[in-house]
Amino acid sequence: MNSELKLTSTGISYLNQARKWTHFLAILGFIGTGIIVIVALFLSSILAMFSGMDSSYGVSDIGAIGTGTVTVFYLVLAIIYFFLSLYLYRFSIRIKAAVHEQNSTLLEDGLKNLKSYWKLTGVLTAVMLSIYFLFLLITLLFGAAFASM
Repeated sequence: MNSELKLTSTGISYLNQARKWTHFLAILGFIGTGIIVIVALFLSSILAMFSGMDSSYGVSDIGAIGTGTVTVFYLVLAIIYFFLSLYLYRFSIRIKAAVHEQNSTLLEDGLKNLKSYWKLTGVLTAVMLSIYFLFLLITLLFGAAFASM
């Protein structure tokens, strides 16, 4: 197998254009991660405040799930979003350096980060599809149980 792969100037141009967009999306991802963390920290306080309200407002059951649970859920989402953004950022930085310096080692490292991004995205997609399928199955079972009553 030939292990040498050469990029044409058109291929390098495509990589450079993709790098610019992934850099932009990575920066937005970091900003979004920060916003999620801020929301996680303050949402628990807001939910705790609502849980102490009179039940006539219709918000007395919000605290039932636990404000700590909501905070942990949002922080886990922030961690996942951070790593997705980090992989894109590393890809864009490595590709920029590889194109500028004509360095195949940096190109490989950049592509490794892109692979990691898509691997994490694929795992998250599989997990979410499994959760959706589980909820659909539970819904159908409860629907069948209540229909037979």
